[in-house]
Formats: sequence, C-alpha cells, structure tokens
Amino acid sequence: MTNQKKIMFILLAALMLLPISACSSAQKSDGEKSAQTTADPVKQGTKKMQQINKNLQAALEKNDTAAIKKYGKQLNTQWLSYENGVRDRFPLQYAKIERYQQPIYAQSNLENPNAAQVKENSRALTDQLSDLLAAKETKAKPSKQMDQAVDDYLKYADEQIDQLVKTTKPFVQAVKDGDVEKAKKRYTLPRIYYERAEPIAESFGDLDPAIDARINDVETESDWSGFHEIERALWEKNSLKGQEKYADKLMADVLSLQKKAKSFKLTPKAMVAGAMELLEEAATSKITGEEERYSHTDLVDLQANVDGSKAVYQAAIPALIQGHKDLANQIDKQFQAFDKQMLKYKKSDTEYEDYTKLNKEQIREISNELSKLSKLMAQTAKIF
Repeated sequence: MTNQKKIMFILLAALMLLPISACSSAQKSDGEKSAQTTADPVKQGTKKMQQINKNLQAALEKNDTAAIKKYGKQLNTQWLSYENGVRDRFPLQYAKIERYQQPIYAQSNLENPNAAQVKENSRALTDQLSDLLAAKETKAKPSKQMDQAVDDYLKYADEQIDQLVKTTKPFVQAVKDGDVEKAKKRYTLPRIYYERAEPIAESFGDLDPAIDARINDVETESDWSGFHEIERALWEKNSLKGQEKYADKLMADVLSLQKKAKSFKLTPKAMVAGAMELLEEAATSKITGEEERYSHTDLVDLQANVDGSKAVYQAAIPALIQGHKDLANQIDKQFQAFDKQMLKYKKSDTEYEDYTKLNKEQIREISNELSKLSKLMAQTAKIF
C-alpha cells in the first residue's frame, strides 16, 4: 500500500469514528447532567425524609409506640444531615420544616409520645417536604426578607395567642368551679402559649403585668392579678375560694391581648431585640425559680421562652445567611444544644421535672446555655 493510500485510509477511519465519539460524548454529557440533578443533596435528603415520614405515619396507624419513637428520631437524624443546605438555599422552607419536625422529635424522646400531636405534625410535614422539593432558591433582597420575617413572626405570635385564649378558657372554668386538681392540670398549657408570645404581650402597657405579674412586681397585694395570683391559691393555699373575680379578669385580659395583637406593628430590630431580652430575662431571673414559685413549673416557662425566641431566629434566617452565615450556624447549634439539655427533664408535652428537684449544677448548666443564646441573639440585634 502506497503512503498516499495509507494516509487516506487513516483519515477515512477517523471520519467514521467521529460521529460515534461525538454521540458518546453527548450521551455522557447528558448523563452527567442527569447525575448532577439527581445528586442534589437537598432533593436527596428531602426524599429520604419523605420516606421516613411515610414510615412514621404507618406506625401511627398501627399505634406502634416503639416504631413511632424510632421514626421520629430517624427524621431528626436525617434532617440534621442536610439542614444547613436547606437553610442556605431555601431559608423560607427551612423554618416551616423545623416548625413541624422538631415537635415530632421532642415527642419521640418521651416514654409515651402523644400520637395525636405527632400525627398532626407529620401531616403538616408532608406538605412542607413537598413544597421544598418544588421550591426555588430565595433571591430576595435582605430588606424584603426582613419584612417577610416580621410578617412570619407575627403570624406565629398570633397563633400562640389564639391558643392562649383557647386553653385559658378551660383553666378559668375549672377555677370558677372551685376544682383545685383540675385547675392545676390545666394551668401549664396556657402558660406555654403565653411565654412563647411574651415579647408581644409586653408591648401593650399594663396587659403583661395584669396577666403575668409576680407578687413582688406589684406595690400592694390588692393590685395583683393574673396567672400567678391564681397559681398561689392553687399550690400554696390549695383553695380557690374568692378566685372567681381573678379568673374572670384573667380571661378578659387574655381576650384583650388577642384583639390588640391582631393589629400590632413591629420592626425587624424590635422583633430581634424582644427575643434577645426574653432570653436574657430567662437566663438571669427566671432561672432562679422566681417565675413559678408555687407550682415549680419553671422549666416549662424556660422552654417556652426559648421556643418563642427560636421563632424569631427562624423568621430572620433568610436575611441572616446573607453575609452572616457563621452567626446563623452558631445560633442554630446553640438552640439544638439547649433543646438537648432540656430533654433530660421533659416528662410529657406540658410537664418537666419539678424545678426544686434540680441541683445547683443542673441549674447552672441550663443558665449557661441560655446565656450563650442570649449573647448570640444580641449579635443578631446589632445587624438589624
């Protein structure tokens, strides 16, 4: 074969192979794109959470307590494995998922989880996980994000105050009926909702003192009213004689709070400052046991205060992660640390260890965690 023919043969062979190589390259490119799509850690993590949530719902249908606790904890483990990616890319969806996932996890750590509450949160979580899969990454400007944060927080506060009204009614009825034991059982739940929304209540002049004052907050005992006046009657006097007027006043004040909160306006700075001040108060004064000095249900109040502050943090996340991601990470970890600390003492939805049974070291540990949260939220207040 002449050299010229050899060259022609090689060129022809190359031309024949070129379409195959190009096609192969194109297929590889398409495959890589597909792999990149399916390898999205947020989508992968969310699909795994959907499956675990389905398993949880199946366990709920069977009333299988062991499985409910198992899948509730698995949901939390899965969420922790990729939540930072969600927070960074989809901060609005992040807060909504936390809102339902965290209560499920809390129940899974109890000896007897409240199946009805787990089911309610699991159903809501189903919708939020679907929304996350279809969500687009948040690109709004920080100022608009903070306006949205305030709106989201006010919705949260309104929900808590609505529940405060709803749960105060049966408590007040038990007081008016003179049923000490029933009133004691119904005392804690409205306290949770009030403490979560306390920064809003404190914005309305005399309403917070009327509802939540301790005896040392008033000049004379005749000026005292609200939850803690009735608390003393229940646990110290073990009698509800003469408490009807205080019960009626408490109900009227709570209804007034609900009405005023519906039209309340709030700035981003005031929102964050309120959460910071609430944590500071919890860490310095409430931790002493002075809040619930007769019922000793102080840990319920402390957890509720932190829950309310967490709602502020979650609402502010979209703005926080733009330029302050490290701070957002620190706050997130500190909320987790506090919740983990409190799980040691949680007995049920509304019951924690009697505060008087905690030793000095245990109280110091809780106080330290609260102080860390307060300092971190103080940094957030400076940003906004």
